[in-house]
Amino acid sequence: MDKLRLCFIGPARAVPLQRWAEWFATRGHDVTVVTVEPVEQTSAPACHQLDVGLSWKMGKLGRALSTVDMVQAVRRLKPDLVHVQYLRGLAWGAPLLRGVPCVATPWGSDILEEQGAFREWYSRSLTCAVLRRAEAVTVHSAYLEARLRPLMPPGRAITRIGWGVDLKRFRPGVDAQPLRRQWTIEDGRRVIFSPRLAQPFYRHDQIIRALPAVRDMVRDALLVVGGHSADPGYVTSLRQLASGLGVAEHVRFVGPLAYAEMPQWMNLAEVVVMVPPSDGMPSTLLEAMACGAVPVLNRLPQYAELIEQGRNGFFVDPDNGDLSAALISALSDRASRDGMVRLNRALVAEVADQDREMERMQQMYRQLAVRGGLA
Repeated sequence: MDKLRLCFIGPARAVPLQRWAEWFATRGHDVTVVTVEPVEQTSAPACHQLDVGLSWKMGKLGRALSTVDMVQAVRRLKPDLVHVQYLRGLAWGAPLLRGVPCVATPWGSDILEEQGAFREWYSRSLTCAVLRRAEAVTVHSAYLEARLRPLMPPGRAITRIGWGVDLKRFRPGVDAQPLRRQWTIEDGRRVIFSPRLAQPFYRHDQIIRALPAVRDMVRDALLVVGGHSADPGYVTSLRQLASGLGVAEHVRFVGPLAYAEMPQWMNLAEVVVMVPPSDGMPSTLLEAMACGAVPVLNRLPQYAELIEQGRNGFFVDPDNGDLSAALISALSDRASRDGMVRLNRALVAEVADQDREMERMQQMYRQLAVRGGLA
Protein backbone atom coordinates (compact mmCIF):
# COMPACT_ATOMS: atom_id res chain seq x y z
CA MET A 1 0.00 0.00 0.00
CA ASP A 2 2.49 2.61 -1.20
CA LYS A 3 -0.04 5.06 -2.64
CA LEU A 4 -3.07 6.31 -0.72
CA ARG A 5 -6.12 8.17 -1.91
CA LEU A 6 -6.29 11.02 0.59
CA CYS A 7 -9.08 13.55 0.98
CA PHE A 8 -8.54 16.70 3.03
CA ILE A 9 -11.50 18.84 4.11
CA GLY A 10 -10.69 22.39 5.12
CA PRO A 11 -9.73 25.94 4.07
CA ALA A 12 -7.53 25.46 0.99
CA ARG A 13 -6.40 29.09 1.12
CA ALA A 14 -4.72 28.49 4.47
CA VAL A 15 -0.99 27.88 4.18
CA PRO A 16 -0.91 25.07 6.80
CA LEU A 17 -3.37 22.96 4.80
CA GLN A 18 -1.57 23.75 1.54
CA ARG A 19 1.74 22.62 3.02
CA TRP A 20 0.21 19.47 4.50
CA ALA A 21 -1.53 18.41 1.28
CA GLU A 22 1.48 19.28 -0.86
CA TRP A 23 3.82 17.15 1.27
CA PHE A 24 1.73 14.04 0.64
CA ALA A 25 1.06 14.83 -3.01
CA THR A 26 4.75 15.24 -3.80
CA ARG A 27 5.37 11.80 -2.30
CA GLY A 28 3.09 10.11 -4.77
CA HIS A 29 -0.22 9.98 -2.91
CA ASP A 30 -3.44 10.91 -4.71
CA VAL A 31 -4.51 14.05 -2.80
CA THR A 32 -7.79 15.96 -3.11
CA VAL A 33 -8.76 18.99 -1.04
CA VAL A 34 -12.50 19.59 -0.65
CA THR A 35 -13.07 23.19 0.32
CA VAL A 36 -15.26 26.28 0.25
CA GLU A 37 -12.15 28.48 0.19
CA PRO A 38 -10.36 27.46 -3.02
CA VAL A 39 -6.89 28.60 -3.95
CA GLU A 40 -5.38 28.93 -7.40
CA GLN A 41 -4.22 25.50 -8.44
CA THR A 42 -0.77 26.82 -9.28
CA SER A 43 -0.15 27.08 -5.51
CA ALA A 44 -0.21 23.28 -5.17
CA PRO A 45 -0.17 21.77 -8.67
CA ALA A 46 0.30 18.22 -7.37
CA CYS A 47 -3.08 18.32 -5.57
CA HIS A 48 -6.63 18.12 -6.87
CA GLN A 49 -9.17 20.58 -5.53
CA LEU A 50 -12.96 20.43 -5.32
CA ASP A 51 -14.75 23.69 -4.58
CA VAL A 52 -18.14 23.01 -2.97
CA GLY A 53 -18.65 26.62 -1.92
CA LEU A 54 -20.73 27.94 -4.83
CA SER A 55 -23.72 28.36 -2.52
CA TRP A 56 -21.68 29.47 0.49
CA LYS A 57 -22.84 33.09 0.29
CA MET A 58 -26.46 32.07 0.90
CA GLY A 59 -26.00 32.20 4.65
CA LYS A 60 -26.79 29.17 6.79
CA LEU A 61 -28.77 27.53 4.01
CA GLY A 62 -25.78 27.86 1.68
CA ARG A 63 -23.48 26.36 4.29
CA ALA A 64 -25.84 23.42 4.71
CA LEU A 65 -25.98 22.88 0.94
CA SER A 66 -22.20 23.04 0.71
CA THR A 67 -21.95 20.39 3.41
CA VAL A 68 -24.27 18.13 1.40
CA ASP A 69 -22.13 18.74 -1.69
CA MET A 70 -19.02 17.85 0.32
CA VAL A 71 -20.48 14.53 1.48
CA GLN A 72 -21.47 13.62 -2.07
CA ALA A 73 -18.05 14.62 -3.40
CA VAL A 74 -16.26 12.42 -0.86
CA ARG A 75 -18.52 9.48 -1.70
CA ARG A 76 -17.63 9.88 -5.38
CA LEU A 77 -13.92 10.10 -4.59
CA LYS A 78 -13.94 6.89 -2.50
CA PRO A 79 -10.78 7.88 -0.61
CA ASP A 80 -8.79 5.57 1.61
CA LEU A 81 -8.96 8.19 4.33
CA VAL A 82 -10.50 11.59 5.09
CA HIS A 83 -8.63 14.18 7.13
CA VAL A 84 -10.72 17.06 8.47
CA GLN A 85 -8.60 20.13 9.19
CA TYR A 86 -10.11 23.04 11.12
CA LEU A 87 -13.24 21.86 12.89
CA ARG A 88 -15.79 24.47 11.86
CA GLY A 89 -18.04 25.02 8.89
CA LEU A 90 -17.57 22.36 6.24
CA ALA A 91 -15.96 20.05 8.79
CA TRP A 92 -19.29 19.74 10.61
CA GLY A 93 -20.45 17.44 7.82
CA ALA A 94 -17.85 14.79 8.72
CA PRO A 95 -20.28 12.71 10.85
CA LEU A 96 -22.30 12.13 7.66
CA LEU A 97 -19.36 10.34 6.03
CA ARG A 98 -19.66 6.58 6.38
CA GLY A 99 -17.36 3.71 5.54
CA VAL A 100 -14.12 5.71 5.46
CA PRO A 101 -11.58 6.29 8.25
CA CYS A 102 -11.47 9.88 9.46
CA VAL A 103 -8.78 11.97 11.17
CA ALA A 104 -9.67 15.29 12.82
CA THR A 105 -7.17 18.10 13.54
CA PRO A 106 -8.21 21.32 15.30
CA TRP A 107 -6.10 24.40 14.64
CA GLY A 108 -6.86 26.60 17.64
CA SER A 109 -9.50 29.21 16.86
CA ASP A 110 -11.92 26.38 16.03
CA ILE A 111 -11.91 25.09 19.63
CA LEU A 112 -10.76 28.08 21.71
CA GLU A 113 -13.84 29.75 23.11
CA GLU A 114 -12.08 33.09 23.69
CA GLN A 115 -11.39 33.22 19.94
CA GLY A 116 -15.06 32.75 19.07
CA ALA A 117 -15.02 29.00 18.39
CA PHE A 118 -18.49 28.42 19.85
CA ARG A 119 -20.20 31.70 19.09
CA GLU A 120 -23.25 29.96 17.58
CA TRP A 121 -25.54 28.02 19.89
CA TYR A 122 -25.04 24.84 17.87
CA SER A 123 -21.31 24.98 17.13
CA ARG A 124 -20.02 23.19 20.23
CA SER A 125 -22.26 20.17 19.70
CA LEU A 126 -21.34 19.94 16.01
CA THR A 127 -17.62 20.14 16.77
CA CYS A 128 -17.99 17.43 19.42
CA ALA A 129 -19.81 15.26 16.87
CA VAL A 130 -16.84 15.56 14.49
CA LEU A 131 -14.49 14.49 17.29
CA ARG A 132 -16.69 11.50 18.14
CA ARG A 133 -16.79 10.50 14.48
CA ALA A 134 -13.01 10.58 13.99
CA GLU A 135 -10.99 7.39 14.42
CA ALA A 136 -7.95 9.54 15.25
CA VAL A 137 -7.52 13.07 16.57
CA THR A 138 -4.24 14.98 16.34
CA VAL A 139 -3.09 18.29 17.84
CA HIS A 140 0.12 20.28 17.56
CA SER A 141 0.65 21.44 21.16
CA ALA A 142 0.13 20.31 24.73
CA TYR A 143 -1.96 23.41 25.37
CA LEU A 144 -4.43 22.55 22.60
CA GLU A 145 -4.57 18.97 23.83
CA ALA A 146 -5.61 20.19 27.28
CA ARG A 147 -8.26 22.49 25.79
CA LEU A 148 -9.54 19.72 23.51
CA ARG A 149 -10.00 17.00 26.12
CA PRO A 150 -13.26 18.37 27.59
CA LEU A 151 -14.78 18.15 24.10
CA MET A 152 -13.75 14.54 23.57
CA PRO A 153 -15.41 11.28 24.69
CA PRO A 154 -13.78 10.03 27.93
CA GLY A 155 -10.72 7.88 27.37
CA ARG A 156 -10.26 8.77 23.70
CA ALA A 157 -6.63 9.11 22.60
CA ILE A 158 -5.18 12.34 21.22
CA THR A 159 -1.94 12.17 19.22
CA ARG A 160 0.58 14.99 19.17
CA ILE A 161 1.65 15.60 15.57
CA GLY A 162 2.60 19.12 14.51
CA TRP A 163 2.57 20.88 11.15
CA GLY A 164 6.32 21.16 11.42
CA VAL A 165 8.73 23.47 9.64
CA ASP A 166 10.41 22.95 6.28
CA LEU A 167 13.96 23.23 7.59
CA LYS A 168 15.46 23.41 4.12
CA ARG A 169 13.40 26.50 3.34
CA PHE A 170 13.36 28.14 6.78
CA ARG A 171 17.02 28.45 7.76
CA PRO A 172 19.56 31.14 8.60
CA GLY A 173 21.50 32.70 5.76
CA VAL A 174 18.65 33.32 3.29
CA ASP A 175 19.39 36.49 1.29
CA ALA A 176 17.00 39.26 2.39
CA GLN A 177 18.51 42.07 0.31
CA PRO A 178 15.68 41.97 -2.27
CA LEU A 179 13.23 42.85 0.50
CA ARG A 180 15.42 45.71 1.72
CA ARG A 181 15.46 47.17 -1.79
CA GLN A 182 11.74 46.61 -2.38
CA TRP A 183 10.63 48.23 0.90
CA THR A 184 13.39 50.85 1.23
CA ILE A 185 14.85 49.32 4.36
CA GLU A 186 18.40 50.61 4.52
CA ASP A 187 21.32 48.39 5.44
CA GLY A 188 21.84 48.63 9.16
CA ARG A 189 18.18 49.06 10.03
CA ARG A 190 17.25 46.68 12.88
CA VAL A 191 14.01 45.00 11.85
CA ILE A 192 11.24 44.04 14.28
CA PHE A 193 8.67 41.88 12.49
CA SER A 194 5.00 41.65 13.51
CA PRO A 195 3.76 38.96 11.08
CA ARG A 196 0.29 37.99 12.28
CA LEU A 197 -3.08 38.90 10.72
CA ALA A 198 -3.73 42.65 10.41
CA GLN A 199 -6.71 42.52 12.76
CA PRO A 200 -7.31 44.05 16.21
CA PHE A 201 -7.06 40.64 17.90
CA TYR A 202 -3.32 40.56 17.19
CA ARG A 203 -2.70 43.94 18.83
CA HIS A 204 -0.25 45.47 16.37
CA ASP A 205 -1.25 48.81 17.94
CA GLN A 206 0.45 47.78 21.19
CA ILE A 207 3.65 47.15 19.26
CA ILE A 208 3.50 50.52 17.50
CA ARG A 209 2.96 52.25 20.87
CA ALA A 210 6.16 50.61 22.12
CA LEU A 211 8.22 51.78 19.15
CA PRO A 212 9.07 55.36 20.27
CA ALA A 213 10.69 54.07 23.49
CA VAL A 214 12.53 51.39 21.50
CA ARG A 215 13.89 53.99 19.08
CA ASP A 216 15.11 56.14 21.98
CA MET A 217 17.52 53.31 22.80
CA VAL A 218 17.97 51.61 19.41
CA ARG A 219 18.01 54.39 16.83
CA ASP A 220 18.06 52.05 13.83
CA ALA A 221 14.97 50.06 14.90
CA LEU A 222 12.26 49.65 12.27
CA LEU A 223 8.94 47.82 12.57
CA VAL A 224 7.48 45.71 9.75
CA VAL A 225 3.75 44.90 10.03
CA GLY A 226 2.26 42.10 7.92
CA GLY A 227 -1.17 42.37 6.38
CA HIS A 228 -2.89 39.03 5.82
CA SER A 229 -6.71 39.08 6.14
CA ALA A 230 -6.52 42.78 6.84
CA ASP A 231 -9.24 44.77 8.55
CA PRO A 232 -8.98 47.98 6.46
CA GLY A 233 -10.28 50.22 9.23
CA TYR A 234 -7.80 48.77 11.69
CA VAL A 235 -4.87 49.22 9.31
CA THR A 236 -5.90 52.84 8.76
CA SER A 237 -5.95 53.37 12.53
CA LEU A 238 -2.47 51.81 12.79
CA ARG A 239 -1.11 54.24 10.19
CA GLN A 240 -2.70 57.15 12.05
CA LEU A 241 -1.27 55.91 15.34
CA ALA A 242 2.24 55.66 13.90
CA SER A 243 1.93 59.15 12.46
CA GLY A 244 0.62 60.57 15.74
CA LEU A 245 3.52 59.02 17.66
CA GLY A 246 6.04 60.42 15.19
CA VAL A 247 7.29 57.02 14.00
CA ALA A 248 5.50 56.68 10.66
CA GLU A 249 8.78 56.66 8.71
CA HIS A 250 10.00 53.82 10.94
CA VAL A 251 7.08 51.47 10.21
CA ARG A 252 6.51 49.50 7.02
CA PHE A 253 3.01 48.15 6.32
CA VAL A 254 3.82 45.43 3.80
CA GLY A 255 0.37 43.93 3.19
CA PRO A 256 -0.25 40.23 2.52
CA LEU A 257 3.00 38.29 2.29
CA ALA A 258 3.60 35.40 -0.05
CA TYR A 259 4.57 32.26 1.81
CA ALA A 260 7.56 31.87 -0.52
CA GLU A 261 8.93 35.18 0.82
CA MET A 262 8.59 34.30 4.51
CA PRO A 263 12.12 32.81 4.86
CA GLN A 264 13.49 36.15 3.61
CA TRP A 265 11.37 38.14 6.06
CA MET A 266 12.36 35.87 8.93
CA ASN A 267 16.04 36.36 8.04
CA LEU A 268 15.64 40.10 7.64
CA ALA A 269 14.09 40.35 11.11
CA GLU A 270 16.23 40.28 14.23
CA VAL A 271 13.12 40.08 16.39
CA VAL A 272 9.65 38.65 15.76
CA VAL A 273 6.89 39.94 18.05
CA MET A 274 3.47 38.39 18.75
CA VAL A 275 1.18 39.63 21.51
CA PRO A 276 -2.37 38.30 20.87
CA PRO A 277 -4.47 37.60 23.99
CA SER A 278 -4.86 33.95 22.92
CA ASP A 279 -3.23 31.64 20.41
CA GLY A 280 -2.66 28.09 19.28
CA MET A 281 0.93 27.19 18.43
CA PRO A 282 1.53 29.24 15.27
CA SER A 283 3.82 27.90 12.57
CA THR A 284 5.00 31.48 12.15
CA LEU A 285 6.70 31.30 15.54
CA LEU A 286 8.50 28.07 14.74
CA GLU A 287 9.54 29.38 11.32
CA ALA A 288 10.95 32.54 12.90
CA MET A 289 12.91 30.49 15.41
CA ALA A 290 14.28 28.27 12.63
CA CYS A 291 15.58 31.35 10.77
CA GLY A 292 17.12 33.13 13.75
CA ALA A 293 14.59 35.83 14.68
CA VAL A 294 14.36 36.16 18.47
CA PRO A 295 10.77 35.82 19.78
CA VAL A 296 9.14 38.51 21.95
CA LEU A 297 5.77 37.10 23.00
CA ASN A 298 2.75 37.68 25.14
CA ARG A 299 2.98 35.64 28.32
CA LEU A 300 0.79 32.72 27.23
CA PRO A 301 1.13 29.12 28.49
CA GLN A 302 1.22 27.67 24.99
CA TYR A 303 4.29 29.70 24.07
CA ALA A 304 6.01 28.47 27.23
CA GLU A 305 6.14 25.00 25.65
CA LEU A 306 8.94 26.39 23.48
CA ILE A 307 10.29 29.53 25.08
CA GLU A 308 12.10 30.04 28.37
CA GLN A 309 12.30 33.66 29.54
CA GLY A 310 15.70 35.16 28.77
CA ARG A 311 17.14 31.87 27.50
CA ASN A 312 15.69 31.66 23.99
CA GLY A 313 13.17 34.49 23.92
CA PHE A 314 11.27 37.06 25.96
CA PHE A 315 7.80 37.15 27.51
CA VAL A 316 5.91 40.38 28.09
CA ASP A 317 2.69 41.62 29.62
CA PRO A 318 1.83 44.10 26.85
CA ASP A 319 -0.85 45.86 28.89
CA ASN A 320 1.71 46.64 31.60
CA GLY A 321 4.06 48.60 29.37
CA ASP A 322 7.02 46.21 29.39
CA LEU A 323 6.92 45.44 25.65
CA SER A 324 9.38 48.20 24.77
CA ALA A 325 11.88 46.99 27.38
CA ALA A 326 11.76 43.44 26.00
CA LEU A 327 12.25 44.66 22.44
CA ILE A 328 15.21 46.78 23.53
CA SER A 329 16.76 43.80 25.31
CA ALA A 330 16.27 41.56 22.29
CA LEU A 331 17.96 44.09 20.00
CA SER A 332 20.73 45.30 22.32
CA ASP A 333 22.46 42.20 23.69
CA ARG A 334 24.09 40.69 20.61
CA ALA A 335 25.89 37.91 22.49
CA SER A 336 22.65 36.72 24.13
CA ARG A 337 20.80 36.99 20.84
CA ASP A 338 23.41 34.86 19.05
CA GLY A 339 23.00 32.19 21.73
CA MET A 340 19.22 32.29 21.35
CA VAL A 341 19.52 31.86 17.59
CA ARG A 342 21.56 28.67 18.03
CA LEU A 343 19.27 27.28 20.71
CA ASN A 344 16.11 27.95 18.72
CA ARG A 345 17.38 26.40 15.51
CA ALA A 346 18.34 23.23 17.39
CA LEU A 347 15.00 23.19 19.24
CA VAL A 348 12.92 23.48 16.08
CA ALA A 349 14.98 20.74 14.42
CA GLU A 350 14.31 18.53 17.45
CA VAL A 351 10.57 19.08 17.91
CA ALA A 352 9.18 20.49 14.66
CA ASP A 353 10.89 18.99 11.63
CA GLN A 354 8.14 18.89 8.99
CA ASP A 355 9.47 15.76 7.30
CA ARG A 356 9.55 13.85 10.56
CA GLU A 357 6.09 14.99 11.64
CA MET A 358 4.55 14.16 8.27
CA GLU A 359 6.24 10.75 8.22
CA ARG A 360 4.49 10.03 11.51
CA MET A 361 1.22 11.20 9.99
CA GLN A 362 1.77 9.02 6.94
CA GLN A 363 2.25 6.00 9.18
CA MET A 364 -1.03 6.78 10.95
CA TYR A 365 -2.85 7.15 7.62
CA ARG A 366 -1.64 3.73 6.47
CA GLN A 367 -2.60 2.05 9.70
CA LEU A 368 -6.09 3.56 9.61
CA ALA A 369 -6.60 2.73 5.94
CA VAL A 370 -5.67 -0.92 6.52
CA ARG A 371 -7.86 -1.09 9.62
CA GLY A 372 -10.71 0.35 7.61
CA GLY A 373 -10.28 -2.38 5.01
CA LEU A 374 -10.23 0.18 2.23
CA ALA A 375 -6.71 0.03 0.85
